[in-house]
Amino acid sequence: MKKLIVIGVVGLFIVLGCKKPENSCDEQKLTAAFVFDYPDTVATGELFDLGVNYIVENSCGDVGTFEGDRDGNTLEVKLVVEYTGCDCESEFEEKTLNYPVIFEEEGAYELKFWVAENTFETYVIYVED
Repeated sequence: MKKLIVIGVVGLFIVLGCKKPENSCDEQKLTAAFVFDYPDTVATGELFDLGVNYIVENSCGDVGTFEGDRDGNTLEVKLVVEYTGCDCESEFEEKTLNYPVIFEEEGAYELKFWVAENTFETYVIYVED
């Protein structure tokens, strides 16, 4: 009887100890973003798309989301890429994404895209009537 209880307790520890945590391979990472297509001058209130290139680290990397902070005429943008899955091929791949922008007031606007810790690639766009 004692053997049966000990075997049951040991079996329970094995089952609970081997249980995999869910989504252990999913993560989000900041990635360098470079604007390759942008106008020098736009009209106020005109919606335009900035063409943005970025690199994913493996085959599980997919489109991410932009996080932007605006302070006056400066817009600081970070791109977060979603990595989903465990069976990923280690290959760097360049991808393209559009970032829609609109400015309602005239002036010179500085767009800063994150490329590394404390490092941004800066682009200037002039907005006119």
